[in-house]
Amino acid sequence: MQEHDSAKNVIDPCKVITEQGKDALGELLEKTGYITQERTLVDLAEALFSHKPLLVEGHRGGGKTALAEALAEACNLPLYYIQGMEGLTLDDVLYSWDREGQNQYVQQALSSGIDLEPARLRQWSREFLVLGEALSAFERAATGIRPLLIIDEVDKLTERIEDTFLQLFGRGWSHVPRVGVIGVRERSAWPVVIMTSNAMRHDLSAPLRSRCIYTRLDPPSPREEVAILRARVPQAAQSLLLEVVKLVNYIRGMGAIVDQPGLRESIDLLEALSAKKATNLDTELIDRHLGYLAKRDGDLSNLIQGLARLEFAVRASHREIDEWVAQACAALEVEEVAA
Repeated sequence: MQEHDSAKNVIDPCKVITEQGKDALGELLEKTGYITQERTLVDLAEALFSHKPLLVEGHRGGGKTALAEALAEACNLPLYYIQGMEGLTLDDVLYSWDREGQNQYVQQALSSGIDLEPARLRQWSREFLVLGEALSAFERAATGIRPLLIIDEVDKLTERIEDTFLQLFGRGWSHVPRVGVIGVRERSAWPVVIMTSNAMRHDLSAPLRSRCIYTRLDPPSPREEVAILRARVPQAAQSLLLEVVKLVNYIRGMGAIVDQPGLRESIDLLEALSAKKATNLDTELIDRHLGYLAKRDGDLSNLIQGLARLEFAVRASHREIDEWVAQACAALEVEEVAA
């Protein structure tokens, strides 16, 4: 769990939606450098309005997890995080018992003269209950501060773990034997829940999907990518931004590239080049940074063999990309002057 910044105001994104609308939320996200696709912003707004989990599917590196993280940053929300992976247990998600603490308590109680039966009853009290990440988020919501729960790569979870979310996402609470209800019954106070999926490992169950608002994060268009890169790496030179966008756009059009670079690769490349004070690309610089763009042996070989074509692509005129980059940079300059 990552606590919110107590020195800053906490913004309830659900109230932003009901009182100001989705565009106001989009502006909050933009301040963190995250540019939201219109369809995704609409679906996120509906999830916040209805207090339902948002299920975000899309290609790897497309900004799914970044969306959730940007929301937490923009609104200064406490962040609870579950990484989908093999070996995740019910203890990690819902709860477990502090067995060592229970045993020590019983021993101490008996040594102080307390009878065995009352001591055994007390060992199942709330103080020995260890909450998992998901149930902790719902318990935290009951305190009046709405947290954000991210379940990342949910398609990697087992069906058994998926099923543990059904009651929680349907009612807002889970029943713990010997303790009772943990969570928050009032739907309007539920935490914000965002689940991401690459849809690669297995299909999520229909009951889990039915509890969510669904959105698909499509790969950004070249125009959208220009805006995203300018927002995420504002320090990059305009000439460098232009050439990186042309380079990545050209590679995506190469039929021989199996694992095409996504938005994550574009951002990583532009950040690295900008940090090295680069302003333009040449063959040597492209060659040195192919590891940012190629993720397979065959793809790397194809890019190395086509280095001359890659440099030609970044030098060639592309009217639309040229215009988009100029507009994005001009807009950023206006915002900086206004600030």
